[in-house]
Amino acid sequence: MNLELLGELRCKMGHVHALPKFPAVSRDIAVVVDETVGSGTMLETIRKSGGKNLEDVRLFDIYRGTGIPEGKKSMAFSLELRSDDRTLTDADSEAVMSKVLAAVAGKLDAQLR
Repeated sequence: MNLELLGELRCKMGHVHALPKFPAVSRDIAVVVDETVGSGTMLETIRKSGGKNLEDVRLFDIYRGTGIPEGKKSMAFSLELRSDDRTLTDADSEAVMSKVLAAVAGKLDAQLR
């Protein structure tokens, strides 16, 4: 057995995380913003305001068209929430979503669609 090769492989694997003990909660939001607001800015604002239970956020849709005012666009995001020490309640999820919506409304003039 080539122990040097095994040692090299171990270093290439990187850090391994244990599987989560508690389930994730998925929530989607769609907001209307000015055309000038970029997805990176939105993602950064959501991540900063989401708190410790926001595990991941992804942009999944940008819509321009019927129902969206000229010079605006709708951006839809999927948020994954999880706690390391318990199952999140609806109230926990709503608290995170309220913080996120307040942040994007205050900083980027976004409106819930």
